[in-house]
Amino acid sequence: MKIDRHPKTISFLTGFVLGIFSVILMGLSIFVVPDLRNHVKELARNFLKDHHPIGSFRKIVAEAKNDVKSRPGATVIPSKFLDFPFPGNRAESSNGILSWIAPFSMRIRPDDRPPRSEIGKPGTSKALRLVGLKGETLSFQIVLRANQSKKVHVVLALDPSEMGSSCLVVHRFLEWYITFMDRATKDGPLRTITNPDPLIPFHDPYGTGATLVSKVSVKDDSNQVVWIDVKMSRNCQAGIHHGTLTLSTKRHIIRKTSVVFEVLNAVLPRTTSLQRWMELYNTRFWRGEMIKNDDEYRRLYQRYFLVGQEYGFDTNTSNLLDIRWDGTGTPTSVNWDNYDRTFGPILSGQLTGSPPHAWCLPIPTYSLGGSNWGGFTIYGQSPSPIQNWTGIPDIATRNLAKVIVQHWKEKGWNLKNAFAYIWDEPEHQLVYYPDTYKLIANEAISLHKGSKELNVMITDTPYITYKNQVGHHKSVMSGLIDIWAPNSEYYVPDRFEKERKRGARTWFYQNGPPFIGRSNLDTRGPGFRMWFWAAWKYKVDGVFYWASTFWNGSTEGNNPYHNPGIGDGIVFYPGKQLHLIGYPDIEGPVPSIRMAQWRRGYEDYKYFVLLERYNKKSIVEQTVDSLVQKALNPNGYTPAWRDPDWQRPGDWSHDPQAWHRTRVQLARKISSLVGKTKN
Repeated sequence: MKIDRHPKTISFLTGFVLGIFSVILMGLSIFVVPDLRNHVKELARNFLKDHHPIGSFRKIVAEAKNDVKSRPGATVIPSKFLDFPFPGNRAESSNGILSWIAPFSMRIRPDDRPPRSEIGKPGTSKALRLVGLKGETLSFQIVLRANQSKKVHVVLALDPSEMGSSCLVVHRFLEWYITFMDRATKDGPLRTITNPDPLIPFHDPYGTGATLVSKVSVKDDSNQVVWIDVKMSRNCQAGIHHGTLTLSTKRHIIRKTSVVFEVLNAVLPRTTSLQRWMELYNTRFWRGEMIKNDDEYRRLYQRYFLVGQEYGFDTNTSNLLDIRWDGTGTPTSVNWDNYDRTFGPILSGQLTGSPPHAWCLPIPTYSLGGSNWGGFTIYGQSPSPIQNWTGIPDIATRNLAKVIVQHWKEKGWNLKNAFAYIWDEPEHQLVYYPDTYKLIANEAISLHKGSKELNVMITDTPYITYKNQVGHHKSVMSGLIDIWAPNSEYYVPDRFEKERKRGARTWFYQNGPPFIGRSNLDTRGPGFRMWFWAAWKYKVDGVFYWASTFWNGSTEGNNPYHNPGIGDGIVFYPGKQLHLIGYPDIEGPVPSIRMAQWRRGYEDYKYFVLLERYNKKSIVEQTVDSLVQKALNPNGYTPAWRDPDWQRPGDWSHDPQAWHRTRVQLARKISSLVGKTKN
């Protein structure tokens, strides 16, 4: 047997030696032959561009910048908007764990990491300073990365010896990562992306305060991020407070970083005139939270509304009105009991301290004429001719308006901020019902005949957005719509002036760059935050996102934590589905990074309002223009894809640190004005 194996052994050793010799020769040839050396260097450089996280990020930035400049007439985006240093800071490495601080507007992907040159030794980081006004929430992120799986305690503790520090409230959240498929541009190839969005609270905020996250599990060579909110109460005393951010394992203190909380001598306004709304999809809400009865629905919905208010928006459904009709368009019975029990405490201001600033009335979208309304419908093989609106459909619509407005007045609820969302993107209906705009005009006339105090909202513009648009001209709706709320790519500010002079309000909703910040999961920059800067810049009356709870399901393989698509229409995550990702369920919503973006944007907007009160509107304009040079569709390209910037990065800063520095500068400016100028 030994004799049989001997030749194979000799053959193996000979091949092994020859292989090593070949590698050595190849290595020597790289240094000796210049062309070969340059070729290998280029291969290595390209590999790092594609696979190293910093190199990959820079490659994307370079491609975006070249892409912007490649089309005639395209905006030349300032290089500082796209090309900026790594936004993270205060990186330290200790006991196999790398940690660093990330600013609010940075979305941390699993492979992001600071350059080696920025990683310091334990305890070498300077203090983290949080500067803000009374009544606002300041946020930052602590990123953890380990060379092997570990569990880490993350604590931000206030100095207990300092008087008045109880006015600062700290909340910690675990960022949950979601993997999804998306395109860099609308027509580009699909790519796999992993981004965080759900913010899982460390403790149950709705029940006993039970612990949900005791230790942070850091996986091998992958980031895990903790989001930290610090709420500065409105009754805080201006001054300095101190705290310590501590990271520890079972055996070691990994990090101790001092945190300075600077409360400035100014109070953030409670609210502004800007309306902010998201639709709550009722059926998906029931299914996603696995609701069993009306009482449970009422309790959960009110918690969702409260959390939405904390993050700067109102959310509700247009359903729940129980009304019966006879054959003449006259209501025979109206039961408001369930509606009043569920929504009454909100509409009266009892639940939150003030009534909502945007509220969708109980007239479901498309219900007037879309379905069989008084015998009128646009669907089926025999849609109703537009002339048939006269009669029962008209009478029923008038009576519906009367019933709703009468109840609102009896209850003393605010009608000014309420609206009937009667049609969504009606241009899509024109293909099979060319008289859609005439129908909308008829519905608006009928509603206003029922009550002139009822506001009509549609997601469209008063002008044609396609030259060859099917159907009659939109002028039939002019003067009849109270709230025009188009997609951001169709929002041409100058073309709304005529309607605004008639008293109409204008809103916009999502679409993405180059018109407005991304609203889905694939957000790397300011996202929702810059919406509010665009709203100020173009004097918009309201912003809304089309849905807050467009969840796909509640099973192991079909839920918003694992496969929400690109997250479109989802900002809340269902608390009763946390068990699907290994955490205890809670009786209320799980917020998200995108909700925090929205809140930060609205609080920025409140800064603008304060500065305007102090006669510093010029400072606001200069500041907004410095970070947002262009948004929406100010040049009036129709259709929008004719815009030379189509599918390119927005003409606003994508640098998280620029947004952070600018906010702090504005906060200090506001503080300096307190007491010097009358409101």
